[in-house]
Amino acid sequence: MHKMVKKSNSILVVGFNTRPLAFSLNKAGYNIYAVDFFGDLDLYPYVDDYIIVIKALKSNYNSLKEKYSIFLAQFALELHRKHRNVDFLLIGSGLDDAYKEREKILDEIKSFNTISVNNELQVIKKSRDIKYLLEFLKSLGYKVPLSFSFENFRLLNANLEYPFILKKKRSAGGINVFKVEHEKKLTSLIRILEKKKFIPSEWLVQEYIEGIPVSCTVISDGKECEVISINRQIIGEKFLYAPKDFMYCGNIVPAGLSIDEEKIISEISMLLTKELGLQGINGFDFVLKDNYPYFMECNPRIPGSIRASESVLNLNLLDLHIKCFIPNEWKNIKKLIKSTIPKTFATKLVFFAPKDIEKRILSKINNLEFVYDKTEPTKDVLKGEPLCTVLYVAKDYLASFNGAKKIINEIERIIG
Repeated sequence: MHKMVKKSNSILVVGFNTRPLAFSLNKAGYNIYAVDFFGDLDLYPYVDDYIIVIKALKSNYNSLKEKYSIFLAQFALELHRKHRNVDFLLIGSGLDDAYKEREKILDEIKSFNTISVNNELQVIKKSRDIKYLLEFLKSLGYKVPLSFSFENFRLLNANLEYPFILKKKRSAGGINVFKVEHEKKLTSLIRILEKKKFIPSEWLVQEYIEGIPVSCTVISDGKECEVISINRQIIGEKFLYAPKDFMYCGNIVPAGLSIDEEKIISEISMLLTKELGLQGINGFDFVLKDNYPYFMECNPRIPGSIRASESVLNLNLLDLHIKCFIPNEWKNIKKLIKSTIPKTFATKLVFFAPKDIEKRILSKINNLEFVYDKTEPTKDVLKGEPLCTVLYVAKDYLASFNGAKKIINEIERIIG
């Protein structure tokens, strides 16, 4: 029997960037224990105890960015052993495809009363099987990008025009996604990848859909679901110094699309939520080409746009996410989501260091209004590392985007 959410509930949050999650959970009255990669300055006021990966390992982003999931899991076990009576476990980004690591954590909490407020492992695996999802949507008459497994692509000499996309079947935050413009680029790319254990069966060749990247955030109790928001995705932007072409750099919520576009996006997202049996809050990525959404991937966890959605809806979505795992709460959740209409727009921008930045100027950046995920001024920030996030809310789409951009200009002026 699950216990109802009482005021002093405790939760273990594990993820690459737990600050936005901790912020909302703290507001909802939870005691929070966090395993976090960066340990941003503005995480600490909201948590009761924590382990920070780069501090614990005395390392940095660049050395760990390929293998941090192992450490997130290891420290999750460690923190849980210290706080065994914690009520809930929430896994954010950073463990999307780390099934072995997830299993370890879930096995650990089984013998205690900690409730996992995450999708089940089988559900996550199914959600990350892009071939299966594309075929499922195609069979229902939706347009999807042409995709081949990399092995078959080589065998078939598949008829795909340049440019196309080479991406890992499971890629988080746009890290293992490459645009291939010609044969030469493909050859050199594979040479680079082969140095890092390139397993062809793990890679996908996909038609390049040029258009507007958008995402859809959905909430579900495992049976019924509702759309929370449709969001514009900001990907690989030069003005934010994204180190990779497809790097996630933020969102604008709501996306400001036409009713027809929103209708198909909602339809596909709700269809997949039910087909996969997703629970809680999850995200779906699309690219809009000629006003039509091409499905890209499913993120079976709370998406990075969550704080922007919360800001415009004025709802504590993290609290609602947890309540999706508690019996008899769905009716209330559904009513809240249905009755909330966004009256503002929120822009979230992730700013990456354009060059090495001395620690002495970090405080100036951290003191700016609308700046979050503040880097602790204890060591220099290396070029390409995420420096901070800007979140700016305004009455209309452009005012929110321009307001956020103004803060970015301010940061650039400080960096000089």
